[in-house]
Order: sequence, then C-alpha cells, then structure tokens
Amino acid sequence: MQENHIINEKLPATQMGVLGLQHVLVMYASAILVPLILGDALGLSQADIAFLVSADIFTCGIATLLQVIGVKGFAGIRLPVIMGATLMTLPPMIAIGQSEGITAVFGSIIISGLFVFLVSFRVLPKLVKFFPTVVTGSLVTIVGLSLTAVGIRTIAGNAASP
Repeated sequence: MQENHIINEKLPATQMGVLGLQHVLVMYASAILVPLILGDALGLSQADIAFLVSADIFTCGIATLLQVIGVKGFAGIRLPVIMGATLMTLPPMIAIGQSEGITAVFGSIIISGLFVFLVSFRVLPKLVKFFPTVVTGSLVTIVGLSLTAVGIRTIAGNAASP
C-alpha cells in the first residue's frame, strides 16, 4: 500500500470530531436501549435496570479499550472502533430471561463470549477468505438500507402520536 494512500489521510479536526461524536452517540444509544428493553421485558426493578445499564456501558468501555489499544497479536484491531451492544441478541436474551431468570442471561452471555473468542483463533481466519470486502460492504449497505424504513417510521411517529 502506498504511504500517501487516501486511507492514511488525516481528516480535519472538525470532521474527526463530528464523526467521533456520531460513533459515540450510536454506541451510547444501543448501550442504553438494550438493557432498558431487556429489563422491561423481564419485569426488573428500576434499580436492577440501572445496574444493567451501568454494567453494559462499563463493558462497552472495556471492549472499546481492547479494540483501540489492543494486545499485540492476541486481541484488538488497534483502530478507533467504538464497541456497543447489539439489538440482535435481545430476543434470545429475553427468552432465556423469561424462562430461566436474569442469572441465566448473564451465564449465557459469558459462555457465548468465550465460544466466540475461542472460535476466532481457528475458524475465523479460514472463513475470512470467503468474505471479500465487496461482500461485506454490500451486506452492510443492505442492512443499513433495510433499517432506513424503521428510522423514518420512528422519526415520523405512529398513529398514536400527537
């Protein structure tokens, strides 16, 4: 790769600030929303929901530090990536929580995290060759476009909105 390639270009401070704020807001929204929805679905008290939110923000911060600082050759991509919670895991967490309780949700998160961590060393490097940037870029674009309707409905409100 060339030294003066566009990917190595340093952006102006204002643009970096706006893009950084955008990253933080997206991460913060998901870090707040996931525990709120989970706590409400499981009928937890306000104190327990506040604990979930605090634990989620703390965990997102640790994951972000691991990604940004990295442990050379072991973990982290050493890029300015903010890690946040994902709404995709809510349905299984709610199902587990409603049938087994919140401690089972915590346990399942720990076990699935360890599984992904261990699989990433052996399996993931072999799978990467099947997903070139054109495939992953197209997938991210399709997901983003499919979520546009949800965003527009949320901004516009619904029939019950004033």
